[in-house]
Amino acid sequence: MLPRDERRRLREIEQQLVDEDPRLARRLSQTSTLGYLRARVSVRMAVAACAGVLAITCLFLNEGAAALTSAALTGLLLISRTWRIELL
Repeated sequence: MLPRDERRRLREIEQQLVDEDPRLARRLSQTSTLGYLRARVSVRMAVAACAGVLAITCLFLNEGAAALTSAALTGLLLISRTWRIELL
């Protein structure tokens, strides 16, 4: 928890922002579900979720090789979620 004077200063800054640019303040204070998901879910995790669904679908359709490939891709993506990929 922040000390009382820091909380007071943050409230003053927030009020100043609301006074100067109410439209920006409203946009910053509103959090949409899509914005929350965008902040929390990376592209890699979205692809992993799709590959997982594909693996389960392939199992129901008796496509063993496709299910195994999709499951391997899902596992690789989940394991590599902390890896950083840098392009030259």
